[in-house]
Amino acid sequence: MEEVRKGYVPVLVGKEEKLMEKIWVPIKLIQHPTIVELLNKSADEYGYQHQHGVLRIIYDPDSFKALIQEASKNCI
Repeated sequence: MEEVRKGYVPVLVGKEEKLMEKIWVPIKLIQHPTIVELLNKSADEYGYQHQHGVLRIIYDPDSFKALIQEASKNCI
């Protein structure tokens, strides 16, 4: 079983269901406007009832990691 990281939320990110990557997002960034927009778009695609406990975002994982890194610099 994977260890839970305190202060982070696991998010599955990818453009295809089978290729999604788990990325740990700092809780403080969950309300970042870009993250909220991506979550809303993904909710439109998946619906909230199909999340199965883990948030899913339809986005390129490498681009998402860069977005998280940049947002972290600006969110102190």
